[in-house]
Amino acid sequence: MATTTVNIRSGAGTNHRILGELSRGQRISVVGKAKAGWVKVDLGGSSAAVASKYLNRTGRSLPAAPTTISTGGTKLVTETVNVRSGPGAERKVVGSLRVGSRITLTGRLSHGFAQTSYRGHLRWVSATYLASAAGSDGSSSGSGGSENGGSGSYPTTSAAKGRQALAFAESQLGKPYRYGATGPSSYDCSGLVLTAWRSVGVSMPRTSQQQYAQGHRIAKSQLRAGDLVFFYGARPSHVAMYVGNGMVIHAPRPGKNVQYIKMSYMPYAGAVRPV
Repeated sequence: MATTTVNIRSGAGTNHRILGELSRGQRISVVGKAKAGWVKVDLGGSSAAVASKYLNRTGRSLPAAPTTISTGGTKLVTETVNVRSGPGAERKVVGSLRVGSRITLTGRLSHGFAQTSYRGHLRWVSATYLASAAGSDGSSSGSGGSENGGSGSYPTTSAAKGRQALAFAESQLGKPYRYGATGPSSYDCSGLVLTAWRSVGVSMPRTSQQQYAQGHRIAKSQLRAGDLVFFYGARPSHVAMYVGNGMVIHAPRPGKNVQYIKMSYMPYAGAVRPV
């Protein structure tokens, strides 16, 4: 079971291609030792490896199963998993998915179960056994996970800092939009994300276009709490912070307050993780 966000790679080392990403509390089958610091994992016949220091294999002090995961894009099934009629372990088993299967989620998550289409019906599978598939929306793969020697191949901020920055943004809910404002009593869109990340010691440019240019681009399927999500074209004029389950928090426009909104309600342009 993953003890933090960690990449699944095609081989033992950060120079190998990212196949997917496990969130804290998600499980994957370990099939053997690859080389020092890495273990082989079963990904449905594909050669894969995970940094062993980020997996708990003792059965003691296991982290809780994830309560939120990115519900966009394609997911990889990391262990044989039951497909159920509803969101809960007590619901009827209507089938199963093999290790390495790829599924697309509908965006609904309930009680640790994610909804997907299975044989023409809406069914549910445990999020514990679903890894994010790298680049599943056509974007280039990012490196959000923790690994030996640092945070993957790119110097991105940690998942913990992302959660802390998001918590700051959420503490600003209800405060009014004001163009050019960076708090503490009001914000514009880029001012909110700038101040939220500044609260955890991360600096970034002032405008949404500058923020889009500076961060490390990530696939929609790789989004995690605190990531910056951009809207309205190749030179995006609006930015928000990813919350989870397809939701973002943002400072919308004059006359509105800092609020949550579904990401799908605005034209998606891309996403970055602060560096």
